[in-house]
Amino acid sequence: MTVVQNWIYCLRPARTLMDGGLATKEWVSALSETRPDRELCLAARRYMEAGDRVWFYFATPVREVAALAEVRSALYELPGESGPRWKVAVALDPHATSALCDQPVPLVALANQHPQGVFRATAADLALLEAHAGLRRERAV
Repeated sequence: MTVVQNWIYCLRPARTLMDGGLATKEWVSALSETRPDRELCLAARRYMEAGDRVWFYFATPVREVAALAEVRSALYELPGESGPRWKVAVALDPHATSALCDQPVPLVALANQHPQGVFRATAADLALLEAHAGLRRERAV
């Protein structure tokens, strides 16, 4: 049985473009509805597998997690040595992204108060992220 990993991917909207637009939470939410398939660039190898989840942390102007995507294929290395060396195909989840856009998770609520790059979400953060994304299910009694 494969265990789904949860990753937090840091975006700096002023520097990150998605289809020609700044990667604001509103723009990413709109993309999740119209063109959810994306490729993310990574500076270092991460052991992402199909089915893993990627939570998007927007570093500016308000520090918060406000989007979710699912990894579609294994990470692959890019030829050359300058810039990001790895890419991974993901699909934005329109329902979870919409819920997170409406009720984002603020940085102050996360365990890692200094997020950078791409890192694994902690169990405590995951419960909060899933609740805000509308993914928490009540346990059967």
